[in-house]
Amino acid sequence: MQTYGWLRIPEVLFLPPGLSLGLSLLGLWRGWRVLITLGLALLYIAAIPVTSQFLYRHLETYPPLNPQSLPKAQAIVVLGASRYRNAPEYGGDTIAELGLERLRYAAWLARRTNLPILASGGSTLGEPRPESELMGEILSEFGTPPSWLEKTSRNTFENAHNATAILNQHGIDTVLLVTHAWHLPRAVEAFRQAGLNVIPAGTRYTTPSPLEAGPMAFIPTPLTIYRTSLALHEIIGRWWYQIRYYH
Repeated sequence: MQTYGWLRIPEVLFLPPGLSLGLSLLGLWRGWRVLITLGLALLYIAAIPVTSQFLYRHLETYPPLNPQSLPKAQAIVVLGASRYRNAPEYGGDTIAELGLERLRYAAWLARRTNLPILASGGSTLGEPRPESELMGEILSEFGTPPSWLEKTSRNTFENAHNATAILNQHGIDTVLLVTHAWHLPRAVEAFRQAGLNVIPAGTRYTTPSPLEAGPMAFIPTPLTIYRTSLALHEIIGRWWYQIRYYH
């Protein structure tokens, strides 16, 4: 397993639902009711929409671009997010849902601005094809093939530095940075640290459904556990970057 893969183990253990289940199982094994109660309480908190909504409000600090008045830039950078491995209907790897949301918005921007696109994403687990190549295929399907592929990055920090190096070779220093709204704080910080002028171009802002409002916001759902885990991953990831890279 690649080093990046080993880093996922602590994430699985400490983000929802791993920590909650671990505490509850330890409580059952040792007969400690307080741990069982704590584990179940944490699981409930992670599973209710009001928790994820609170977290995303604090992550989605950059407003969406005005579609009627898009800012001036020299290029669009879109960051990789997810891979659909061994997709039988496509005969191999392709891009999964999170990545598709980013690519659709990058293509939408490109059609309205005529800006070139750089797709950034490598092989995080040693896959034979980097994610940016798969992203390029999707962008071509959208009618907006990328001008550049950044193929070696494994995380947001490497996205920033590797993409900046490519763009600087072409005299580009101002970009629209496309990623999820909740990922923008960490991504913008990384790209600005790398020396690029960044215009945040977020997509997929959190818009709770009527089934997640009022009293329904306190009813647990499986999807909410996933959303809470994503939000906590971003918060912890940004702290880690500040400790490791920006001190």
